[in-house]
Amino acid sequence: MPKPSPSSPPERPRVKGKIRVAVLVSTLPTGGAERVTLNVLTGLNPARFDCEIYFLKDPGTVGEQLLERGVRGFARLWKHRYDPFIVARLSTRIRSFKPHVFLILHCHRNAMFWGGLCALFADAGSRVIAVHHTGTMASHKNFENIDRWFLSSTRAIIALSETHARYLEEIDGIDPRKITIIENGIVPENYNRTNIEKVEALRRELSIAPGDRVVIMVAGLRPEKAHESVIEAASLLARGRSSARFLLVGDGPRRRELENMASELGVRDRVTFLGERRDIPDLLHLAEVLVLPSHPAVETLPLAVMEAMAAGVPVIASRVGSVPDMIQDRVNGRLISPASTAELAAAITELFDDPRLARAIAAAGEHTVQERYTLEKMILKYTSLFERIAGPD
Repeated sequence: MPKPSPSSPPERPRVKGKIRVAVLVSTLPTGGAERVTLNVLTGLNPARFDCEIYFLKDPGTVGEQLLERGVRGFARLWKHRYDPFIVARLSTRIRSFKPHVFLILHCHRNAMFWGGLCALFADAGSRVIAVHHTGTMASHKNFENIDRWFLSSTRAIIALSETHARYLEEIDGIDPRKITIIENGIVPENYNRTNIEKVEALRRELSIAPGDRVVIMVAGLRPEKAHESVIEAASLLARGRSSARFLLVGDGPRRRELENMASELGVRDRVTFLGERRDIPDLLHLAEVLVLPSHPAVETLPLAVMEAMAAGVPVIASRVGSVPDMIQDRVNGRLISPASTAELAAAITELFDDPRLARAIAAAGEHTVQERYTLEKMILKYTSLFERIAGPD
């Protein structure tokens, strides 16, 4: 099997002046792929790149941060499900901007469809698709039949790891010559520096007592994330009179269902739903453990895992997607079976009861991020890709 290579997309003549990059998303709520998009667009050298972002819907929490940081954006281009003018609106924006590169965030299927369609009516430059999952809960494939229609004219498809690249080739049938591997990256210093006053203010806000042991999960409230396993684990730990508190950061379609579940299991006072938050680095410093017990679909290279590692918080995650590429069990994290309540509860208990193991895992996790998953490394790879495939003015 040919190994995917960052040099796969053929090089085009170098663009004189700035490379114009247009990005299409549905919305950017709190989530890993969304925060990666924020980091990429604010991390590219403004002397070399000019970026615009198009939102089909509202910008969302992360989208608002992007706009606040000066990235030019246009929201609510898609007025409703049967809006016949979306193609005209988006095509008009593309014609006006004349991008060299058109980046589509594929975890938003609406963006994939409308972006591909609009590219037929306007010169959108070299199309790049950033894939941030491995299939869906309903299908192992990322690209359905309607998507495949647009793939032949796509210059590059971004995978997040070698495991993810193999998945795209073997399951989705993607030409490996189009696949470029760019691992997610963060700024470790944004997470390992503690603001004691902010952390103490959060303790008061969330009524966290001195003896409470805090477990945190940062993920959208969607089926694939298996929040039910966390709530069930809270119930199991409560039977042992554990002082564990669970903070669920993120929002989504399952919120009411999960809140009802916590009430029915008698742990509503132990499980706090925080919704969308901008203070994730500070919230991580409240926690002794971060958990991510996802189902074996969708998850690839979770940003939440990197952020927790950078903050010195031990991670318990399911053995899915590219997570085993990041975590070596009992070395820099704990791996469990997907959505396993029993294994999750046991792993939390182990880290609570064995502070030496928890400290060792935390230190190894910090080292992993510093060595492999920095924003600087990610931006260099995006820069190289965009410069390689951008066409001349």
